[in-house]
Order: sequence, then structure tokens, then C-alpha cells
Amino acid sequence: MRTGRLHTTGAASKNAALFCQLLWLLASRYRRARCVHLIVDNYGIHKARLTRETLAAFGGRIVLHFLPPYCPDSNRIERVWLDFHANVTRNHRCKTLNRLLDNARQYLDAYRWKRAVAKRAVSRAA
Repeated sequence: MRTGRLHTTGAASKNAALFCQLLWLLASRYRRARCVHLIVDNYGIHKARLTRETLAAFGGRIVLHFLPPYCPDSNRIERVWLDFHANVTRNHRCKTLNRLLDNARQYLDAYRWKRAVAKRAVSRAA
């Protein structure tokens, strides 16, 4: 949240291997951090055997914090997907799926947590 960056991975389907790929990406991007905290929902891939094994390989450097079930308002990533849908996938005019995927990747690569960035700017000005 401090950086305002959104880190993503992508594949044809969501599974534990894809989530573990995200964990490895985060571990490499935040090498100097003693601990990376992730807030996740209760989706099965977040608790899968492969995920537990990957977390064990990090030796406690990545910690998952699970949201209570059925509370999408507490899950900040849901706001990102809402914004993503409004700006990329809803009423798009792409003629091919590859073009839509290109637009999606460009949007996600450029995404910044507007709220976090705005808070930081205010606190710096004060």
C-alpha cells in the first residue's frame, strides 16, 4: 500500500500455482522487507497445500491475514476489480480477445492505489 503499486500475475485460470507465483513475485520485489503481510479472502487457493508449502519455503517472510467470510467491503482488492471493470471490460470495443487482454495488462500495470497515494501526499504536505 505504501508504494501505491498493484502487483499482478495472470493465467487462463486461478489456482494455487498462480497464487504461489504471486507470492514469489512479491518476495522478489520486496527483498529487503523482513516481512510482507497480505490480506486475503478465504478462497481455496489461499489455503491450498501448495500455498502452505510455498509460505513455509519463505520461512515466515510472507504472512497471510484472512478476512472474515462474506465481507467484500473490507477487501480493498474488490474496489480495484470494480474500477478495472468500469474502465476496461465494461462496454469495450476490442475486436479480439488478445486486444482486450493487452488493454487489461496496460491498465493493471499502470494502476496506482489512488487513496494511498493521496494520503501520502497529504501527510507530506503537513
